[in-house]
Amino acid sequence: MPRRRPSALRADLRRFAAPHRYSTIGRLSGPAQAQIIRLERTRLRPGVIEQALVRWASIARAPKDRLPSPFTDRCGVPECCPEPAEDRDLLELAIHALPRKSARELRALVHPLDLRILQRPDAMPFGPAPHRWWHTAF
Repeated sequence: MPRRRPSALRADLRRFAAPHRYSTIGRLSGPAQAQIIRLERTRLRPGVIEQALVRWASIARAPKDRLPSPFTDRCGVPECCPEPAEDRDLLELAIHALPRKSARELRALVHPLDLRILQRPDAMPFGPAPHRWWHTAF
């Protein structure tokens, strides 16, 4: 029986591999992406920053009638239905834990989403936004 080529063996392995083990945020530079992967490897779980950013973006872009209600649309299990404030807390932790240049790039992605949420009349009470406004917004 002939021996299989190494390229054929690697092709078989790629089929069963997970698509992305760590966060891959396409709008970040390579060094910023490497810093996020390092942060996830040392302090967090693989892929959590990308998941938090995607969920925060979906909240920012959702119409008012599609926003989840805190009492009816969540099951209470954080892994299944996390609170929006937990996602934003994770993004804030990443912004403060990353080096300055990488944090600036991630902040440039998060800040427009924050402004979009703050422009909603139902998201914030009257007056200036408090320090961690996302805990009072939902």
